[in-house]
Amino acid sequence: MSEFFGKIKKALTETEEIETEEIEEIFETPVSEYEQAQNEKVKKVSNAKMMVKEPRSFDDSADIANCLLANKAVVVNIHRLQEASAIRLLDFLAGVIYAIKGEYQRIDRNVFLFTPKDMPVDGRVEGE
Repeated sequence: MSEFFGKIKKALTETEEIETEEIEEIFETPVSEYEQAQNEKVKKVSNAKMMVKEPRSFDDSADIANCLLANKAVVVNIHRLQEASAIRLLDFLAGVIYAIKGEYQRIDRNVFLFTPKDMPVDGRVEGE
């Protein structure tokens, strides 16, 4: 870091003309692997889509799973399903989420948010 400030001091105190290459070298900052990974996450999320699904039977679970596998977040409203089908569907989707290392949370009594890996969700809905 002191080398960086030394180059800046040298550049500011010298009255002779500075080469363009020297200026580029002074302001060139290496990007860490962490910063590169964060940039990649932002690129992935910026292209992300969110789907809203209202399944009418367990057979619709494959369509929802395919959305998650395609890196899309899905809001699922299960209010039209019978209780047994709703439980089966939620268990299946929980397995999909586990497999892809995603997350899910309950938004309302019959509404759930399923998100794939690398799609952050800020905040939580507090239960009653």
